[in-house]
Amino acid sequence: MKKCIVIGGGFSGLASAVYLSESGFQVELIEASRKLGGRAYSFKDSDTTVDNGQHILMGCYCETLNFLKLIGAESSLKYQKYLDVCFLTQDGREYKLDAGKFIYPFNLIYSLLNYKYLSVLNRIRIIYFISKLLITPVKQLKNLSVFQWLKTGRQNKEIRKAFWEIIAVGALNTNIKSASAEIFASILKKIFFRGNFSSTIILPALPLSTLYCEPAKNFIENLGGEVCLSETVQEIKFADNNVEEIITNKRIINKFDFVIAAVPPASLALIAKEQIKLQAEDFVFSAIINIHIWLKKNSLKKDFYGFIDSPVHWVFNNKTHITVVISDANYLVDEKKEKIFEIVKEELYKYLNIKESSIKQYSVIKEKRATFVPSPVIINKRPSTRTGINNFFLAGDWTSTSLPSTIESAVLSGKLAAEEIIFR
Repeated sequence: MKKCIVIGGGFSGLASAVYLSESGFQVELIEASRKLGGRAYSFKDSDTTVDNGQHILMGCYCETLNFLKLIGAESSLKYQKYLDVCFLTQDGREYKLDAGKFIYPFNLIYSLLNYKYLSVLNRIRIIYFISKLLITPVKQLKNLSVFQWLKTGRQNKEIRKAFWEIIAVGALNTNIKSASAEIFASILKKIFFRGNFSSTIILPALPLSTLYCEPAKNFIENLGGEVCLSETVQEIKFADNNVEEIITNKRIINKFDFVIAAVPPASLALIAKEQIKLQAEDFVFSAIINIHIWLKKNSLKKDFYGFIDSPVHWVFNNKTHITVVISDANYLVDEKKEKIFEIVKEELYKYLNIKESSIKQYSVIKEKRATFVPSPVIINKRPSTRTGINNFFLAGDWTSTSLPSTIESAVLSGKLAAEEIIFR
């Protein structure tokens, strides 16, 4: 039985390890932290298990859903029957994207036509823009930003503010002037042109560590693999175009056939030294700030809300608490948590009529390097799974998956790395 070392226990590393284990490989996964999950994990806060950040899936996340099904976790998700999103304005008015009427694709067309925050003409412009995407090769958009693409498609300021910016910032975690039109267009094609299920939003019904970390670990161990926590890889040594040795803070490992590094670019550059031609500084990262808030009484009816024209992008109703999400948040990461809470508190009152007196407590979580910025320059520098070193492969949402820095990209990268080994 051939052995593979997987370095990193986030979504990409776990996906690699699961697929290799399923295919009969002996797997040893090494994670520096005391926990699995990478940038998507859970922890205890005020006697409540909360996620470090609110993560959502969509029906078009085929690789993620297949991975969760394989480890027996697909039943721990909350599925929409159709796209249903409630947007709010500062005066608390609701405007919905509700695809509950008619069959696909007429239900999506109807939901856009019924998005009454925008004028009828602007709604028609959105539909025309999306329909035109069907025949547009995404490669034509390679050197354009999302902003440039939207302007050429007659998507005016009102449309951008009330529709495209909300979608783009949520999906790409960066502003539309920085994001690649090519990568955004590829996402939109998956959402709108692959059937009704693809456009639906899926939420975890359990904390993330319970949802996928524990089942993935059990899956690997039940097939004879090993998961090693609190072990830091310090150096990877190479000889004759192969990985020869892995040095950790606990031991030296030299008995293996393959190695997958499922770690961020900066970590890879540190442990692989000069053998991997990677300019980690080329990758610019964008922050996400999540604010968990416990209310004296939670009267919110819906699972989540989008805010139009607000520094707050989404509010998720987790019943025990609510989670406020601020994406593209580099401008706030160095601010004190008290100041961030003041901003959030004001927005919650304007949009949801949540008063300060109804808030029991809060917790601010800053993910400073949550995702890389998918600019036209950066996406062309993403490395492939193959490294040019015979037994060494890469995984991670930042590798070349043609997707932005999402859970789907992480899982796909893990699967691709595993397949490079399985089908050798």
